[in-house]
This record gives sequence, structure tokens and C-alpha cells, in this order.
Amino acid sequence: MKKFLHIIYMIFILGIYQHATAAEKITVGGKVFNEGYILSEIIAQLLENNGYEVTRTFGLGGTLVCSNALKAGEIDVYPEYTGTISEAILNQPANSDGELETALNAMGLKTLKSFGFNNTYALTMKRDLSNRLDIHKISDLKEHLELKLVLSHEFLNRTDGWLNLKDVYQLDFEPAGIQHGLAYNAIDEGAIDITDSYSTDGDMKRYDLVLLEDDLGFFPEYNALPLVRDDFPAAAANIINRLENKIDEEQMIKMNAQVVNENMTFAEVATEFLVANGLIKNDRVTSENDLISSLLVNTATHIKLTFIALSFGCLFGLS
Repeated sequence: MKKFLHIIYMIFILGIYQHATAAEKITVGGKVFNEGYILSEIIAQLLENNGYEVTRTFGLGGTLVCSNALKAGEIDVYPEYTGTISEAILNQPANSDGELETALNAMGLKTLKSFGFNNTYALTMKRDLSNRLDIHKISDLKEHLELKLVLSHEFLNRTDGWLNLKDVYQLDFEPAGIQHGLAYNAIDEGAIDITDSYSTDGDMKRYDLVLLEDDLGFFPEYNALPLVRDDFPAAAANIINRLENKIDEEQMIKMNAQVVNENMTFAEVATEFLVANGLIKNDRVTSENDLISSLLVNTATHIKLTFIALSFGCLFGLS
């Protein structure tokens, strides 16, 4: 009986130690485009600054790849957009936030608080071509079928993209497909005339592009927010929710442009944003805090190990 109690005691002590010293792990995912990388990096750095061990699994591809990875537990959180959730993940229009959440809950998913900006789809072209041909609205395009329309592969196959856009606007084009990241160079070089875009892309100014007005109101709102499973840790969710309404369209365009035009890394842009908004400390203070934190953790670990050793010694000395 005494040996059995010794074993139970050791298991209890080791359990306390492991629970106290293990950092909670979270895997942050992200899509393959600048904004996706930036938002994912912002989430990752914010979690790391609050004691979480973060694995970055960025560049996963399109919406279905990311959402399937989330459902399968391969990632724990990634940035998504309400319109995309409705059209690409749920395959049904959601008329309210409540309907969106209800449908997601049935899949074991949920959203966290919105970052604060709407990044809608759009069609774009060079400003000088737009002015020369007097094309300023999407409906104007049906009078210019001679133009070369080339669209990203995902947009081509989305119900909130070309599949229904062509019917709503009666556009009799036969567009080719292209990787989104290559489209702007192609349009700048004159190889194509029109492509799809995101309204917060940092390339708009770089390539002197204009967004064509969605005059028939085809595109839904694409409010950016983190998407998680319903078992996502509440404490981590509260930390990420500190980003609520911290990013507007102008701020997102600026951050995208910092990567595209100023050659800043995604990590540098994320850090600058988090520091400017008081969500993490600046580099110098963070380094000092990390050193103090490391010393405290190491000291606590030493005390715990000493306590365990003494406990075992006392236990077996008294037996």
C-alpha cells in the first residue's frame, strides 16, 4: 500500500511540474498572398508575446486548403473573410453575422472579433487605359470585349467571383487563368488588360491601377477576421481579440504597400503595427523583458526541480 501511495505521489508531483512548465502550442496558418502573411504574422507575434509557443504554417494556398487544414487540426487559427466564408466554405449566402456563426458552429468552427476592415474583390486595370477608354464601372466592360481579361485561378472558380459575376454583368469574355502574384506584373507590362484584385492591395499605387466600380453591388462584404475551431483556447482567443477594429482599410493598404514598395518583411511590418498600437513592447524593451522573463522561468524551474528532488528524498527517507 505504501509503495502504491509513493507512485501516486510521484505521478502527482510530475504532473504539476509538467503542467506548470509546458508552454501552450498554437499553429497559425495563412493563405498565399501578402495580406494573408501579414495578418498571420500579426497573430503569431501577439500570441508569442503573451507566452504561447507558435508554429507558423503560412502559404497554404487558397480558402479550401486553409479551412480543411483548420477542420483537420493541422492549424488552429488563420485570417479569413466573411464573404469568403459564406461563398467558399459554407456555399451559401449569410444574411447576418448570426447566420454565419450558426452555420460555422455546425462545422465545428467559429470566428473571433473582426480586425476592422473590408477587403472586397474588385476588377482592376491601368489608370491610363481606364481613362482613355472611359471605363470606370464593371458594367462598362461589356462594350469592350476586345480587352484581354485574365483572372486568378481561385477567382475564376468562385461563385462570388467569375462564375456568377459574368452573368450578373453579362460579360461575354473567355478569361484565362493566372497566379494572383503574377497578374500585376503582367498588367504592368501590357500582357493583359484587366484582372481581379483585392481592394486593400498595396500594388494599386505601385502599378497605377484603378478599381472598377461594382455598380450592380455584386460582391458581398469581406470583413477580415480570425477563423478558429470551437475548441480554440479561450485565453488565446481573448488575446487575439485585442486586434478588434485595430486595422482599417487605409492601414491595411499601408501595410501591404510596405511589403510591396518598401521591401519590408512580413515580420517587420507586423512588429511595427503591434508596437504602434501598444499591443507589444518595442524591440529594446521586449528584449529586456524577455531576459527578465527567462531568468524568472529558469529560477522557477530550478525551484520546482529542487522541490521534486527534496520531496522524493523525504518520501523515500521516511519509507
